[in-house]
Amino acid sequence: MPLDLLPDEPVAFLVAVMAPGSDAAHATIDALAAEFGGVQRRGPVYDFDMTDYYEAEMGPALSKALAWLGPPVAPAELAARKQATIAFERHRARQGRRTVNVDPGLLSINSLVLATTKVSGHRICIGPGLWAEVTLLFEKGAYRAQPWTYRDYQRQDVQSFLLDVRAELRRSPARSGGIGRAGGDPTGGAP
Repeated sequence: MPLDLLPDEPVAFLVAVMAPGSDAAHATIDALAAEFGGVQRRGPVYDFDMTDYYEAEMGPALSKALAWLGPPVAPAELAARKQATIAFERHRARQGRRTVNVDPGLLSINSLVLATTKVSGHRICIGPGLWAEVTLLFEKGAYRAQPWTYRDYQRQDVQSFLLDVRAELRRSPARSGGIGRAGGDPTGGAP
């Protein structure tokens, strides 16, 4: 076991946005991009008809869209970014109900990790009231579902988007040195 911590490999910060219609989903991504550093890549937009769980709060005919926002980041930023997206949702809420749902996550070359406020046995705590799960694992050329993976993350267009982002991450100059932390160069250089 090394005495110094190894630098983190940078990851893509992804958001999955649910909103009433595709225009609202795109507008939400644009607003989030202003906060998190621009849209690097837009993913598919699709009707969110896997469940009616969100209808009572947000209404029917919801759309979901994915996007990669900002440059690659350190994985340790997930909790802070989940807190920021919660504040974003609260700011846009009307009469105590969300008008948008933002699920932040981190895509690495190995997995997709999503942050949530919902406790479950397969999730680990990443901050007060915040949890994270490995939603997809990269194996044999694809991001593979886990028993708890939501069905829409298994869609072919979502998988294609994730593979495109993965390919860009693999080409990223930030990958060569990692993102600095204890024992390494804080600017991202090798330790």
